[in-house]
Amino acid sequence: MTRNVVFREDVRAGAVDCPLCGRQIAFPDEHLVAFGATAELTAETADAVECPACSGVTFFDSDASTDPDE
Repeated sequence: MTRNVVFREDVRAGAVDCPLCGRQIAFPDEHLVAFGATAELTAETADAVECPACSGVTFFDSDASTDPDE
């Protein structure tokens, strides 16, 4: 079973697929979400990314692994 997470490396590369609906998020840096105050919203400071197609919010994985099945 795959986990509902995205990886910061993928956001930085601009290649994120929504794990909820499967669609590609074309400009993920424009759809970052932060919970709390942050000076600048970046892949490093954001908590999640919102899919513009399904409006689902997916949090970043805290693990270093990019394999969602681990």
